[in-house]
Amino acid sequence: MARQVTMRVSKDFRTRVAKCFELQGGAGRLLPMEGMRGLSALLVFFVHFHALFGSRIEQSPVHEASLFLATLGHCGVDVFFALSGFIIYGMLLRKPFGYFDFVRRRIARLYPTFTAIFLLYVVLSIALPAVSKLPHSFGAAVMYLSANYLMLPGIFPIVPMITPAWSLSYELCFYLTLPLVVRWLRMYAWPHRERVIFWLCVCIGYLALFEAGVGQHPRMIMFGCGVLLRETIHHRITWERFGNIAALVSFAVALTWFGLQDSQIVTSICGPIVTRSALTYGGLFISTYALGYYALGGNGFLAKFFSWDWLRWFGNISYSFYLTHGLALHFLKGGLEFLHLPAHLSPLGYLALGCATLSGTIVGSAAMFLLVEKRFLLSTHSSGASQLVPADAEMARS
Repeated sequence: MARQVTMRVSKDFRTRVAKCFELQGGAGRLLPMEGMRGLSALLVFFVHFHALFGSRIEQSPVHEASLFLATLGHCGVDVFFALSGFIIYGMLLRKPFGYFDFVRRRIARLYPTFTAIFLLYVVLSIALPAVSKLPHSFGAAVMYLSANYLMLPGIFPIVPMITPAWSLSYELCFYLTLPLVVRWLRMYAWPHRERVIFWLCVCIGYLALFEAGVGQHPRMIMFGCGVLLRETIHHRITWERFGNIAALVSFAVALTWFGLQDSQIVTSICGPIVTRSALTYGGLFISTYALGYYALGGNGFLAKFFSWDWLRWFGNISYSFYLTHGLALHFLKGGLEFLHLPAHLSPLGYLALGCATLSGTIVGSAAMFLLVEKRFLLSTHSSGASQLVPADAEMARS
């Protein structure tokens, strides 16, 4: 009897969660993509958790493990970029589009949630000047806020007010430029093989230029990963079980390689953006492509894992999570310090802290999703402006 009651309560809870976070999409909806967003968001969490709490476990092997996870966690942004490239390029090839209408729809997707977080940061910056990034003079503060609201930090040498929002400038740049390339070159009329060769050459050339010291945004290459994935995802998959294992292993190796580079090289463009060698990004490019190819285009264990409901629901709130989790972590840190959180934690205590803060950030992000993001998703869907699907990679984010 007790077991039946427990099962019924569990089923009711799951139904309620699904009602809140399950999204309706078109016929081309890929469930594993939602799960891949969830994994990417989790990777990004490690970055900010270690930055705020890592000092409480210093001089311990756990600190090294936490630093390792924080370093490889930056790759979560790159995976988001690849997923964004996959979606946006597919949209542009699938049907005729008007440039300004396309850009308007993408901006309408980005800005409601971003505006809510932006206004919250402005209020907190005024209320807490000790931690504010606002310049002291009124004119400089207006210019700084305007640049941040226009999503310029990241592509341009401006330190972002909302630290994770640097990646939104990459997203916006991609939204503004890719439609022009596809339209001007009439790529939708090209033979498939020519498009694959073109984008492969663009990606290789971009990495070669970066290695030669030309250009300062190597992470843009990951959009190309998604573009190539979109061009090849429908090829017949053979040796699927072996391919799934190889893709998972290669992605794990790429993350490990990234994480073991213990010095976090920071660009002068935007402070927190980590950059690596062209070889490192080449490895991440290939492994992310392999992971996406088998997860999104196959029926093996990767597709099944990334289709797991709870991971997908987390992925569906990933844009809200990306923008809110840093602020939520700061609030949680302040609250825990008020409650006299020890300056030094045991490994078990640090693990418990990680689980507790992750849960707290998910709750805060879910609230933002339900109060703001989902409302605008429903609004744009009902007006025909866009499909009711999650943001592509706007998190990213680290």
